[in-house]
Amino acid sequence: MDGSRFAGGPNGAYAEHVTEANPYPDDPREERERLFDLVETAPDRFTVAPLESGLLRLFGGAIVAQCLDAARRTVPEDKIAHSLHAYYMKPGMTDAVNEIEVTRETDGRSFATRAVRMKQDDAPLMRMMASFKVDEDGPGHSMPMPCVPDPETLEPLVDIFARFADELSDRHGPFWLRRQQIDWRPVEPFPFRNRQHLDPSRHFWFRFKGTIDGPHHVHQRWLAYASDMHIFQTGLGPMGLDWSDDRMQTSSLDHAIWFHDRFRVDEWLLYALESPAGGNALAFGRGNIFRRDGTCVASVSQQGLARVLNEKREGKL
Repeated sequence: MDGSRFAGGPNGAYAEHVTEANPYPDDPREERERLFDLVETAPDRFTVAPLESGLLRLFGGAIVAQCLDAARRTVPEDKIAHSLHAYYMKPGMTDAVNEIEVTRETDGRSFATRAVRMKQDDAPLMRMMASFKVDEDGPGHSMPMPCVPDPETLEPLVDIFARFADELSDRHGPFWLRRQQIDWRPVEPFPFRNRQHLDPSRHFWFRFKGTIDGPHHVHQRWLAYASDMHIFQTGLGPMGLDWSDDRMQTSSLDHAIWFHDRFRVDEWLLYALESPAGGNALAFGRGNIFRRDGTCVASVSQQGLARVLNEKREGKL
């Protein structure tokens, strides 16, 4: 495979940085070090410099995580995020600065709420509400974790994609074949060139590679990053749609997360996904994330555009 034919894709902002030794500009080490390098330019106002990337638009999980982190920086240290609700407004450019504005909506003894606006060159990218609260002791419960094979027995997603990389189109290659921070292990066969109506549920084990140091909010922002993967695609299969079909126009529209318990993203977590419904050129997905001990630590929901066009899309994701 000549991977360089994918790098940057058509009109990719960093396509000129591609070399044979580095067919994909995305550097997971740089992303880990710089994704949350927020610069406070004024009270509750932040900017984030772009990272070199072969993607045609910003990864949605990254901007959810950046908005959550910006809100967290305006909240007292004794409060941690328990939920967020976000809307994607338009695709983000990979070579532009992200500007983030936080509004302090409420500050109580137990709770604090924040409104977050992200933009590029005055164009809105995301609107988010996030809520934070103090830790409290009390009764609790957790739904049972699905019974699935252990992650060590499953094939890494990166190896699965290596087998059919030559079949990926220019607009899909940069996303799936880039170097990634997360080791994903699908439980069910990963759908590619699907022509069937699939079951509306899927399961993935995942963990971040290496060690993620820092307090709980560091793991929360990286979980927000990971939560944008696979959830929307779970809603395509039951409708007989295929994410790799170049006639598909897809885009995340909104995203919500509820945090229930403590976790580490550098330890195995199970993402149990399902799609209750889809239609009207929309697909809906929701998921529960479990620690390996069976505790449900977070819940996620997302709706996305699932429009089938008459002609193939070129140069866009």
